[in-house]
Formats: sequence, structure tokens, C-alpha cells
Amino acid sequence: MGEAGNKNFHFNSNIRSNHGSKASMSNNEDRYLRALEIQEAKQALIDEELEKQRIIDEAEKAVADEKVRQEAEAKAAQEAEEAANAPVEEAVIVEESAAEETAPAPAATKPAPSGNNVPGPTPRKDFSSEERAAMLKRAKAYAAEVAKRKS
Repeated sequence: MGEAGNKNFHFNSNIRSNHGSKASMSNNEDRYLRALEIQEAKQALIDEELEKQRIIDEAEKAVADEKVRQEAEAKAAQEAEEAANAPVEEAVIVEESAAEETAPAPAATKPAPSGNNVPGPTPRKDFSSEERAAMLKRAKAYAAEVAKRKS
């Protein structure tokens, strides 16, 4: 049985595998560079879209601001016309009623609670007069210590 019957696995230094070969990087370099080009192109498209959206948002904001300004001017002109046409006594009454309407509004609005609406700890209310006096005395002594440290 000669060499024809045996399979001879001779080490060939020219074989280039997927791991450890310098040729693998040069072969994959084109793919890598193409992937970078595609990523850059995608990012350029995203940047263009963002720029277009920003321009559109600025234009919409400018239109809205202009509309608000025109409405304010029209309202001011209408109020000035009404003030010129209305008698003086009615204007004073309108100002007083407006002042009455605006005063209770801030007191009525209460900030919405955030979280789970869990009430905080409630202190005891059944202290005797001696206990209250002792607590007050301790509080005053502590306040005096703090004032002394600050000065």
C-alpha cells in the first residue's frame, strides 16, 4: 500500500484559515469599510431628517408666536375700544369684580399630590401639660445651643 492508499495531511503554510491569518483581515477589510460607509450614510440621512424636523418645528413655533401676538394685539385693541366707549362707573365695577374673581382662585388651587398619597406620620396629641412644658424647654435649650455654635 503506497501513498495512494494513505491520506497524507501535510502541513501547508499557504493555507489561510478564518482565524489567525493576516489574509483574513485583508479579505474582510473591504466588507468592514463598506459597513462603515453604510453606517455613515444612514447617520447622514438621520441627521438630515432631524435638521428638516427642527426647521419645521421652528417655523411652526414662529407661526404660533405670530398668531398669539396678533390675538393679543386684537384683544388689547378691543379692550381699549370698550374702555373708551364704556362709562367710567362701569369700568370701576368691572375692575372690582375682576379683583374679587382673581383673589380666591390661587387659594382654591391645590398642587396635585405626587406618589401614592400616603399620609405622613402623625404626632401624638395626648401629651400632658408637664410633658409639653418639658418638650418646649428642651426645644429652647437646643435652639440656644445652635445659636451659640453659629456665633
